[in-house]
Amino acid sequence: MPNSFKLTLNLEAEFFFQQGLRRNKVQEFEVAIANLDTALRCKPDYPEAWFQKGFALGSLGRHEDAITCFDEMLKLRSNDSWVWHNRAIALGKLERHQEALNSFDRAIEFNPNAATIWHNRGLTLCDLQQYQQAIVSFNQCLKLQPDAYWAWNNKGNAQRELRRYEEALNSYDRAIEFHVDNVMAWFNRGVTLNEWKHYQKAIKSFDGALSIQPNNYKAWLNKGIAWEHIENYDEAIASYNQAAKLQPNDPVIWYNTARCYAQKHNIPVAVANLEQAISLCPEYLETIKSHSDFDKISSDQRFQALFQSP
Repeated sequence: MPNSFKLTLNLEAEFFFQQGLRRNKVQEFEVAIANLDTALRCKPDYPEAWFQKGFALGSLGRHEDAITCFDEMLKLRSNDSWVWHNRAIALGKLERHQEALNSFDRAIEFNPNAATIWHNRGLTLCDLQQYQQAIVSFNQCLKLQPDAYWAWNNKGNAQRELRRYEEALNSYDRAIEFHVDNVMAWFNRGVTLNEWKHYQKAIKSFDGALSIQPNNYKAWLNKGIAWEHIENYDEAIASYNQAAKLQPNDPVIWYNTARCYAQKHNIPVAVANLEQAISLCPEYLETIKSHSDFDKISSDQRFQALFQSP
């Protein structure tokens, strides 16, 4: 190939690569891919173009195709930690978690001081239910970036899975220290306190989450669960009602509300809520029939009518 022709192809490849890069930055991924394909036709051994095409494909949810692009780049530049990292992310999206972990390990081999890689490796270990090893990865991330509130939050999640509740609370507190409006840390703190049976403190944490994000229906739902555990059924119902306004298609909310009304021996409203739960999730019918939650009203004809065929 004459040098002048090769130079022309290289210039064309650079032009279309830059066009693709710009499109990626403004999230116009289909157009980006078209430009990057043109760049790669001009210059097949263009590692950056393979990487950017893989990024665009991954952003469109085409993770298998993204992995193919990352593999093409690694043939050209096998020591690029961020390609290994993005390859691992794509594998994780496909629930190929062990392969993802292997890719994260290669990324760390080439870039051991990248806090993000250690963090995302920890998330993959959580997906594999290897929570102790996940904590080790989160700790390494936090050694490199002590104010990474997201890593403190996910470390807390791993500790909660191991039922190390006090340690989990300390991690959530550090997350909140570095980002006071971190709604997930407040929420996860409340869930941990619920699991630890510290219900009044859990309510305060859910209030913290709701002060930041009033439309967080899961915070309202879990706040209701905490109220229910301390047998304050009116407050529980009020919280469940807020959750139902925000997410009326969650059968758990209607079931829990019915459970509270059953405890208050308000049979018509309990039955109405159960009917709503069953309409959303017919499997609840068997649960309701056998569960002690409804012992107080189980002999009532209106409750029994739920199990009669239409």
